[in-house]
Amino acid sequence: MKFSILTASYRQLGWLKRCIRSVADQQGVGVEHLIQDGGTGQELEHYVRWETQASLIVQPDRGMYDALNHAFRRVTGDVFAILNCDEQYLPGALDAVKREFEAHPETDLVVGDCLLLGGDSELLAFRRSTPLRPAMILSDHLYDFTCTLFFRSRLLERGIRFDPGYRAAGDADWLVRLLRSGVRTRILRRYLSTFTILPDNLSLTAEPGPEVARLRAVTPRWALAAAPALRFIRHCEKALAGGYHSGPIEYAVYTADDATERTHLRCEHPGFRHPWA
Repeated sequence: MKFSILTASYRQLGWLKRCIRSVADQQGVGVEHLIQDGGTGQELEHYVRWETQASLIVQPDRGMYDALNHAFRRVTGDVFAILNCDEQYLPGALDAVKREFEAHPETDLVVGDCLLLGGDSELLAFRRSTPLRPAMILSDHLYDFTCTLFFRSRLLERGIRFDPGYRAAGDADWLVRLLRSGVRTRILRRYLSTFTILPDNLSLTAEPGPEVARLRAVTPRWALAAAPALRFIRHCEKALAGGYHSGPIEYAVYTADDATERTHLRCEHPGFRHPWA
């Protein structure tokens, strides 16, 4: 089984180095890492082309979602996934996903768990995934992180692409349209990736009003009316998945731009609250 990992890049070389290394050291799988860069400059181009095994295309785009649409055309693997520059895969993540797909060949989408880190790689929160349902996403928000999602590449044949008109909520819109097309999902109860909380995260800096309004406009009326009940159900599912309590968590990530080895870290009392909540 071969993986195609897609990363949209623009002026984030330091974080991109960590991201690339977290893909390159995955064991037991074939993987291609496709970097779609919007024109960062020669330093990034030299690094990716001469110091890594990743594949780079430099092409103007209208933002992250447009860049990912371009990258979709380059996928040659059996499974594809999206990993942003400030995200990393944890050790053994891709092998665990491969085994899940092999055990369940009917599955189209595997969803895992995520660790939220600060800029110094400290653990801010753990996030347990819950079943993805269009009504819950549209009436609230995308509660599972995109960096924990792995898709059979056959889904690309459905022609469902990102809407580049979004700046931050395009993941939710795209995933809802995929789910409505009949995607079969499975939850892999394992921490697969890390998401770094930074002041310039799109989810923090983008103006949410217009994009939320666009999503609400395509939300069924019954889902809008039932939003509190749907949110309660999701929180119950999260509780059953252990999403509100955890023992110590150990993890290993690249903690510096030029780090060549992962640093092993441990959090004795991990929290569950998103730092933006």
